[in-house]
Amino acid sequence: MKLKYAFNLGRVFTLSLAELFAVFENMEISFRLVDLYREVLIIETEEALEVAKLQKRLGGTIKIMSVIDALPRKKIQGPYHVFHDYFDIKILRDKILATTSGKLQVGVSMYPMAAGLPLRGEIKRLGLLIKDVLVKAGHSTRIVFPQMDGLSLPSVVVAGEHLLEKGAEVCFLVGFERIYLAKTLSFQNFEDYGRRDYQRPVRSTQIGMLPPKVAQIMINLALIPKSATGNSKVAVLDPFTGSGTVLQEAMLMGFKTVGSDLSPLAIESAEKNLLWFKNRYQIPPNRFELITSDVAKLPEALPKLEYAAVVTEGTLGPAYSEPPPEKEMEKNFKNLEGTYLNAFRTFAKVLKSGSRVVIALPAYHIGNNYRFFPVIDKVKKLGYDVVYPVPEPVVQKYPFLQITERGSIIYDRKDQFVSREIFILKLKNGKTEEPKNT
Repeated sequence: MKLKYAFNLGRVFTLSLAELFAVFENMEISFRLVDLYREVLIIETEEALEVAKLQKRLGGTIKIMSVIDALPRKKIQGPYHVFHDYFDIKILRDKILATTSGKLQVGVSMYPMAAGLPLRGEIKRLGLLIKDVLVKAGHSTRIVFPQMDGLSLPSVVVAGEHLLEKGAEVCFLVGFERIYLAKTLSFQNFEDYGRRDYQRPVRSTQIGMLPPKVAQIMINLALIPKSATGNSKVAVLDPFTGSGTVLQEAMLMGFKTVGSDLSPLAIESAEKNLLWFKNRYQIPPNRFELITSDVAKLPEALPKLEYAAVVTEGTLGPAYSEPPPEKEMEKNFKNLEGTYLNAFRTFAKVLKSGSRVVIALPAYHIGNNYRFFPVIDKVKKLGYDVVYPVPEPVVQKYPFLQITERGSIIYDRKDQFVSREIFILKLKNGKTEEPKNT
């Protein structure tokens, strides 16, 4: 039996999509891409997904939905017109509503699957249409709508209103030619992500502020073999460990971790955070080791383990409250170049051929453009290939996906001038070529 699922992707939707494809590959989930538009991916599978397990694994997916039906839509038809005669109590009871007693709580969300759709006022009409069917069947019902001019309910509302337990969140995925009807199966545990970020003993902008969600995404992009889970002889390496965010997320996923940093303060902070994390999340013993070391000298200092992947965010350089001048950007890149080249030389000594390095490099956001760190060209000469984060046929079909010409994905916010440029690199076979001094 073929099943359809929809994934509500995060704000940096291309990064979320890349993570999904990587996790599908790693979990050996076969699928067919049905539709995609910015923050929504629809797939078809032959077997039911383990939704709770998948949701917990994904840092970049906000909701997972079951697609119940798809109705054709003519160009002039709004969602209300398409579904006006669709709903009856049997469809709602059998396919959408949770088994519950008492007053029903039903949320309504709408996700555009194309640009320029006339959706104003549609969500209110659809919600009242569903309520009318339920009330006529004898159900006391409250409809929960998005606030203001919003189209979809955030996870905090779905959780706070207990929609999945007391009714449902009904979702309309609206495209030009068809509208998909879906119901939410799971949503991201926003409270737990907040705990993993803000309740740690040490948080410092000087040491590192990588969000746990982004760290989790980067670990998934590394395609770490399932055989490494729970294996005390195989580790994930973060050579710029900062406050320990990558290590904590890798530990939570079942991996042994090793972290290093040149700064004794960073190692001290990471140790406090990881001990807190280990106790809070009941992590088994011996899941992390920390080393104070320059990255260039790391091969001699590392524990004798197999390293499955490197996942890291190195120093991004100075923070800015306004765009820095061109000469200052060039100076910052020049100051960082030696550290990063030494890092990639180290990785080549500790990783097996074919292993991945997932790394966030600094990029400057200037107006509508970015100034990129040119070191990546020299990194390639050290024996690495850039792995395209999303299959190229998908990018060709969906040109709104945001992948740079360098094969990277930018993670940033509007108010930030220093962005994260996330690369996936793979260590090649054979002898490496040292870049010439320039």
